[in-house]
Amino acid sequence: MLHNREYPSLLRNGAARELLRLALPLIAVAASRMAMGFIDFVMVSRLGTDAQAAISPATLLVWAFICLGMGAATSVQTFASQADGRGEPEKGAAYAWQTVYAGLAIGAFTWPATLLVPGLYDWIGRLAHHAPEVRLLETQYTQIAVWVMVPATIAGGLEGFFNGIQRPRVTLVAVLFSLVVNAAGNYVLIWGKLGFPEMGIAGAGLATVIGWWTRVLVLLIAFLSPALDRKYHARRSWPLDLRKCRDIVRIGGPTSVAWLVDISSWVVFLNLIVPRFGTVAMAATAVALQYTHLAFMPAIGLGLALCSQVGFAIGAGRPAEAEHRTRTALALTMAYMGGIGLLLFLLRYPLLRLMSGDPAVIAAGAWIMCWVAIYQVFDAMTITFIFSLRGAGDTRGPAILNALCCWVIFLGGGYLVAILRPDWSVNGPWLMAVLYLTVLGLLLWWRYRSGAWRRIRVFHDAEPADATLASSPAAAVAE
Repeated sequence: MLHNREYPSLLRNGAARELLRLALPLIAVAASRMAMGFIDFVMVSRLGTDAQAAISPATLLVWAFICLGMGAATSVQTFASQADGRGEPEKGAAYAWQTVYAGLAIGAFTWPATLLVPGLYDWIGRLAHHAPEVRLLETQYTQIAVWVMVPATIAGGLEGFFNGIQRPRVTLVAVLFSLVVNAAGNYVLIWGKLGFPEMGIAGAGLATVIGWWTRVLVLLIAFLSPALDRKYHARRSWPLDLRKCRDIVRIGGPTSVAWLVDISSWVVFLNLIVPRFGTVAMAATAVALQYTHLAFMPAIGLGLALCSQVGFAIGAGRPAEAEHRTRTALALTMAYMGGIGLLLFLLRYPLLRLMSGDPAVIAAGAWIMCWVAIYQVFDAMTITFIFSLRGAGDTRGPAILNALCCWVIFLGGGYLVAILRPDWSVNGPWLMAVLYLTVLGLLLWWRYRSGAWRRIRVFHDAEPADATLASSPAAAVAE
């Protein structure tokens, strides 16, 4: 066991290597998660431009439905990592069980949600002038895909547990299985292969639901294994605990709200602002978003690894280590996303031609890719500080900052510029997206520098039970 005075040397020599070693499976997880949406986008795009314009707004609307449960469930990572650092690893599994019950309870609200979808798209269509053909396809996809609300909540809690105890390979295996099932499901259900009915875009929605349940199944098998039970008491921590449920709401609730604000803002952007400029602008925006998703997924993986490292350090009573971990992650993430931004700018035309053969879509998308390239470095700041603060349990302040920037700058500014300067076309709203992420990144840096995260306590007993029982971060990574 390394004492506190030994950590500066350890961190100077190996912090980046430790972060990358822990992050590599999580980067693959994050990339694989987005790959599911990317596969849906590519395969649905073969159905035509209307389907291509419909799939991204519909996917984001589904995420708006599921983020409240799943966002809160991911807070299990904070509890599991800090419990591990405190030398009380068995506490994390009990929190994971509560998210299983929450997911099953959410199932009662799924059917009513599907009944709201047609009316919701009719309302969106009247406001944003969606083409009737696009609106019909959006409805068909969403009414089925919204059923992922249940497995997504359960998976969020279980993945949070495995990420928190620094065993991300379990999460990776689960996501890879679900990815294969989703791709195969798309193939047979969209076009009616192997005797299955031809469902079109609705088949992509059903394949997504099946893929998520596959993920849950793999996670549960690992969670209930005898080896895990010996250290974390996963089989013995199943009782419903309302106090732990309240803890998840207290720490994870702001994350859910932040997710909802972020996702709903993009839903509004894609469904109410961008459609003012026509179907070509919608398709070009959809293509650009696919590339930006693939670009920031490795940064999300680094953030998830950082969240576990910060949580472990805070649980063990070593805030100085948490600070050094954060600085290391920030340097790596900004270097990576800065490079990605340069590539997106230089290769924008070849990348756009891979996704669309429509010259009008390529011309509009070339400008959008420039805006996406500009905000990459500030997005790196946002991702790093969000996950560092989450590891410490500081979720409320960042959620408020995110909401203010999202709705005032991104949506408010985007809507005004679309009304006042329509001659800027879709570039006006995208300029406001750049300003939003720039300001948010700087505000989160200020929040982190304020040190408010040092005063957060995620457990009711303020001090670690026995931090000396916790293994070092390096040992946890190697385990």
